[in-house]
Amino acid sequence: LGDDFKYFQNLKYLPLSVYPSNIQSALVVYCFSGKAKLNVYDDSHWIQPQELIILLPGQFVSFTEASDDFLTTTLVVSPTMFSDALSGVPRFSPHFFFYMRQHYYFKMEDVETLSFVDFFELLIRKAVDPENQYRRESVILLLRILFLDIYNHYKVNSLDSTATIDVHKKELTHKFFQLVMSNYKVNRSVTFYANSLCITPKYLTMVVKEVSGKSAKDWITEYMILELKGLLTNSTLNIQEIVEKTQFSNQSSLGRFFRRHTGLSPLQYRKKYLTTEQRTNFSKNNTI
Repeated sequence: LGDDFKYFQNLKYLPLSVYPSNIQSALVVYCFSGKAKLNVYDDSHWIQPQELIILLPGQFVSFTEASDDFLTTTLVVSPTMFSDALSGVPRFSPHFFFYMRQHYYFKMEDVETLSFVDFFELLIRKAVDPENQYRRESVILLLRILFLDIYNHYKVNSLDSTATIDVHKKELTHKFFQLVMSNYKVNRSVTFYANSLCITPKYLTMVVKEVSGKSAKDWITEYMILELKGLLTNSTLNIQEIVEKTQFSNQSSLGRFFRRHTGLSPLQYRKKYLTTEQRTNFSKNNTI
């Protein structure tokens, strides 16, 4: 289905960067053999056989160290199709997306594996059937079942602290996170997001804190720090290029911001996470 929906069988390397970055699509991965390292935000996990991996759009992800025998069946779902799959169902709690930062993998028993393989086969048959005039609609409905099952797992196994919060506040927080994911690199002011949502900064801060447990400013800062960490572990960029990419005024401004929120200078963080060879390559160009 073009860029909306892609299916990969016997895939050895997931379509993810080795450098932490916000993914745009949703990924559904079933591992048949081998292992590989997956980082989602600050959580690291070794993917194992008979594990199902669910990654949502906007998550901060990197993929490394795949073994020679690592093989998966993988679905890639565009943000548009992901949104369409969730439309027509109850709005997912904002807390669900926080929950999925650390609960993105599921160990499956033999019976569950057989059922899931059958589900994959049905999904693909509907997607490729030339006589099916409603291929996209069929795929969306099947994906909706999958994501509702994952959401049901969350509802059963977690205490949703937003259960008593009214729908308007949840909806407002959801819109705030959508705006942050699109604008945090160039807009780090709570006022910008409040104006975009036609509310006051004070009210936005109060609502986001009530729904998510963190203030609006804290979330904007977290996304920016995650972006910087990802760029600092990217071996193709020097510090000045990172300054320009993140629109800080200069290296000193970026350095102060990063140290204030991590306790390390950008160079200290880079040295901590790069290999010896990479550190040598950067030593002449990075001074903060």
